[in-house]
Amino acid sequence: MAEGQETNAVAERPVELAYRPTVGELASALRARARSTGAGRFQRGALVWTVAVTTVGALLSAAGSSHRDTPWPLYAGVVVFVAFMTAVPWLQARRLHRLAERQGDICGTVDDTGVRLTTAHSSASLDWHLYSRYVETPELFVLLSADKSAVGFVVLPKRAVADPEEVDRLRAVLDRRLVRADDAEAPGSPRSRGRAVGRGVASAGLLLLGLLLFFFAFAAVQHAAHPDRFPGIQNNTAPISAVMLGLGALAVAGAWWLVRRMTAMRIVTAVLAVLVLLAGGAILYRVGPMLHCWGSDRIARGPEGAYVCYDF
Repeated sequence: MAEGQETNAVAERPVELAYRPTVGELASALRARARSTGAGRFQRGALVWTVAVTTVGALLSAAGSSHRDTPWPLYAGVVVFVAFMTAVPWLQARRLHRLAERQGDICGTVDDTGVRLTTAHSSASLDWHLYSRYVETPELFVLLSADKSAVGFVVLPKRAVADPEEVDRLRAVLDRRLVRADDAEAPGSPRSRGRAVGRGVASAGLLLLGLLLFFFAFAAVQHAAHPDRFPGIQNNTAPISAVMLGLGALAVAGAWWLVRRMTAMRIVTAVLAVLVLLAGGAILYRVGPMLHCWGSDRIARGPEGAYVCYDF
């Protein structure tokens, strides 16, 4: 009986922490919070689409006949914007770190009653009802508040415990009192099934987009490829066709990447992707001989089948 009571006392012993947060840990916590909230995922998606649209615009402008008028300052501004948005977590972490530095070293305990943190100038007792879930990274446990945007969060570095075995005890306490943010992504959960359906639909859409881009690439060079139907010097649309082929290949690759962890969809998508890429390869075979005229405004096909470049 005494031995059992002693074991329970050890199991209920609070996990003790002592640390001073670093800029890197705070930035990692902010990125983990962004990955676990709808607002953060939306911001990341918007950033990806901004980069994609800007890249497509730059490629098409550089490949078009008016490539000398490409608005490079605009594209440079977009690059600066993307770089700034990417650096936002680090900038926020710098501000939080300055505040943390004023508090000095942090000592704390974590048990089934909550989290208690003390510094040289303050103390806080945080009940578990304030937090609904947590995120684990290789270096941190990040507690997220119950609101959708997770405005409040607590950073618990794994290095803060004296014994590596205490990390497992800390994880056990968090698992008892909170929900892991990635549990909603576990196979079989409603959210996981919904995301699987969404990924399947998006993959099919990207395959159709790739096929459509390959069709546009094929249509763009019809005049130059058939001098018997369209005699004379033609606009050089081969660079635009090449850009379309590249974007189509990226779309097909994205379609496979979305379902790479879904066995059945991965096989079906791989088969369809090969068929679409074969169509793209046939178009590239036609466009390839024209690409040596990349910087020229006009192009014509000679009697022997070679293409002549013209600049006006």
